[in-house]
Amino acid sequence: MIDIKKWEPFAWGYIHAGREDIGYRIANGMKTWAETADLPFDTKHWFVTPAAAYYRQAVRYTRAEGIDLNEGIKNERAKGLTELSDLETLNFYFDYFRPYETIRIVSKVRSPKGEKIEINKCAWAAGGGHSNPDYELLLRVGTNGIRKKIERFRGIHADKGDFYDGLTLAVEAVETVADRCRETAAARAKEAEGEEKALLERLEKTFARIPRESPRDFFEACQMFWLCFSIFDIDSPGLFDYALGAYYEQSDPADRWACLEQLWELFHETRTWNLCVGGSDEFGRDRSNALTCDVLRMAKEKRYDTPNLTFRVHPGTPEYLWALATECLATGIGMPAIYNDDCVCLALEALGVPASDSHLYCMNGCNQIDIFGKSHMGLEDGEISVIKALEFALFDGECQFSHEYLGLRTGDAAKFGSFEELLAAYKKQIEYLADYITRTSNAAQRIFAEYAPNPWKSIMVQGCIEKGLDYKNRGPVYGHAQVLTEGLPDTADSLAAIKHWVFDEKTYTMAELIDALRHNFEGYDALYADFKGWHKFGNDEADVDAIYAEITDHIYRYFQTKETFRGGVFGVGCSTFHRAPNYGYHCGALPNGKKREERLLADSIGASPGADTKGPTALLTSVLGANQYLATSGNVMQVKFRKSQFATDTGKAAFTALAKAYFAGGGQTLQVNVVSPEELLDAKAHPEDHKNLIVRVGGFSEYFIKLAPPLQDNIIARSLNDL
Repeated sequence: MIDIKKWEPFAWGYIHAGREDIGYRIANGMKTWAETADLPFDTKHWFVTPAAAYYRQAVRYTRAEGIDLNEGIKNERAKGLTELSDLETLNFYFDYFRPYETIRIVSKVRSPKGEKIEINKCAWAAGGGHSNPDYELLLRVGTNGIRKKIERFRGIHADKGDFYDGLTLAVEAVETVADRCRETAAARAKEAEGEEKALLERLEKTFARIPRESPRDFFEACQMFWLCFSIFDIDSPGLFDYALGAYYEQSDPADRWACLEQLWELFHETRTWNLCVGGSDEFGRDRSNALTCDVLRMAKEKRYDTPNLTFRVHPGTPEYLWALATECLATGIGMPAIYNDDCVCLALEALGVPASDSHLYCMNGCNQIDIFGKSHMGLEDGEISVIKALEFALFDGECQFSHEYLGLRTGDAAKFGSFEELLAAYKKQIEYLADYITRTSNAAQRIFAEYAPNPWKSIMVQGCIEKGLDYKNRGPVYGHAQVLTEGLPDTADSLAAIKHWVFDEKTYTMAELIDALRHNFEGYDALYADFKGWHKFGNDEADVDAIYAEITDHIYRYFQTKETFRGGVFGVGCSTFHRAPNYGYHCGALPNGKKREERLLADSIGASPGADTKGPTALLTSVLGANQYLATSGNVMQVKFRKSQFATDTGKAAFTALAKAYFAGGGQTLQVNVVSPEELLDAKAHPEDHKNLIVRVGGFSEYFIKLAPPLQDNIIARSLNDL
C-alpha cells in the first residue's frame, strides 16, 4: 500500500489539518511537507534547495497559482501502481483539490466577452505575480523573533487564532527543514573526508543556529537566506546587498566570494528572478557596500542570463559603481537594468508612500516595482494594448483580427470632423479597457485572498502579522497594483499621421483611411507611403512627441483613479516581456504603416523597432517629453548599442554621460543591449554557432536562440546606436 503522506505531503497535511480555515490548512500542508519530503542534499553545492523537492508534488501551493495541480506528476505516479486501492487513494487525494484549484476558480471571473478581449490581445487581467519578502528583518531577528512578534499581535487580535496558528506552522516548517539539514549534515560528516567533511561540519554548526537565531557571517546569512528563499518557491531576492551586505563586510574576503559564487550558480540554475543592488536612502545617501560591487563583478565574470539584475542609481552613486555597471553591460548580457531613484521614489511618494519606504523599492520578476518587505504590489495585475484601443476607435469597437465587436461603440470614425473627436473616442476606448482590467483584477484578487492565502509570505511581509491579515488579503503595508502597456509609440505614430494627413493637410479623408486599413493598404499605394513615411516617435519631432505625452498622461492618470482590492490604486508602466510580436500580430493594418501580417510593435516606451533614425539623444529626448514620474511600475526603455561603443573607456564614459543626462531629465530606467548586428543575423541563420549569445528582451535577458522567430526579428529591427 502506498504511503500517500510521503507521496503527497502537502495534500495530506491540507486534508488532515483538522480545521476549516484555508490559511491554516495550507500552512499544515507546508509543515507536513517539511517533515516528510526527501530533501536534496548535494555537497556539489554548499546549499540545500528545498523547492526542488517541493515542486515534485502533484498537489502543491505556489506563490502565483495558489493551489496548483500537476496532472503529469499524478499520471507518472499512477503508472507504477498495480493495486486498485492504491490508484483510488492517489486519485482521491488529487481529485479532492479540483474544486479548490485557484487558477480554475479565477478563470470564472471573466465573462464570455472578457475571454474574447483577452484571446484577441486587447487586454488581460488577473496575474498571480511576484513578491519581495523582508529577508533583512528575518536575518536580523531570526524565527525566534518572528515567533515573538506573532504572539504579541495574537494578543491584540484575539479573534484571529486560526490565522496566527497558521503562521506558527509556517515558521515550524522552515525550522523543521533546517533541523533535518543539520541532522543529515551531521550523519554524512561521520563518513566524509577532507574538504567535504569540513563543509558538512560547517553546515551542521550553521543549521544548529539558523533560522532561529541571526547569522554570524556571510556563509550563515546565505544559508539562512537561501533556505527561506527557496523553501516553497523561487522568486526575487529583492534588495540583496541591503539585506546581506553587513554580513558580507564582516566576513573573510576569499570565503565570502566563494560563497557568493556558489549562490550565483544556484540563482542561475533555478532562474531566480530580480536581484537588486545599489541605491540611496531617504536622505540621498548612497547605500551601496562591498557586496554591491562584488555582485556586479560576479555578473560580469559569469555572463549568465540570470538572475535578472537591477542596479539602482542616484546623483551620489560612486563612479566606480558606474564603471562596474558599464563593464558588465559590455559583456552583452543585457544587465544590469539601471533604475533612477529620483524618478521611482518620487512616483511612489506621489501615491502616499513616505520617503523612508519609497527608498526601499526594488524590482521583482522582470521589472515590477515593490517596496522591499512591505508590499504586495509587484505582480502584473493586467496589460492593455494601447494600439488596440485606437483600432477600436477607428472601427467603432470592431476588432480587426476576429471581426467581433469587442470594444466600445464610439461612432463611425469616417464621420469624425476633427482630430479632437477622434482623440476623444480613443480615450473612451482606453477607459473601457482599463475598466475591464481593473474590475477583473479586483475580482481575481478577492479569489486569491479567499482560496489561496499565503501564511509563509505573511510572516515575511510587514503589515500582515500586525493587522492579523493575510499577505493576499490586504495584510501588507502597501497594496498598489501594476498594469503594463503595449504599443504606446505605435499609437502616437498612428495618431500623428492621421492628424497631419487627414485633419491638417486634408490630403485624405477618414473614410479613405479606414477603407485602406480594411484592405491592408491594397490599392492605396500613395496613402500607404505617406502614412508610413510621416514622423515617427523617437526622433525629437514635436508633433508626434506631443501626442505621445498626452496619451501617456491620460492612460497613467486614469488608472490611478481606480482602487485595488488590496488597498491601493492601479499604477501603470511598460514591460512587454516577450509579448510585443503577438500583440502586433493580433492587430490589423495601422495608420503608422504597419500591415496586417506584420508583427513589429514597440518593445518598450521607446520607438517602434527601427523607427528612430536620429540617434540615441533624439530618442531619449522624445521619451522625456512624457511624464515618467507617473509610472509606478517599471517603465522599460530599451536602447541598443554596437559592441564597439563599449569596447573602450571613452565609449563607456559616453554612455554613462548619456544615462546620467537621461535620468537628470526625469527618465526612470535604461535597459541596454550591446550587440553586433551581424552576429544577430548569423545567430538566427545558424543558431548552433551562437548558443551563448544573450540579448535583453523586454525586462529580462535570454539566450537569443531560445526566442521565437518573431521576437528575434523584433530585437534585430531595433535601431543600433553610436555615440
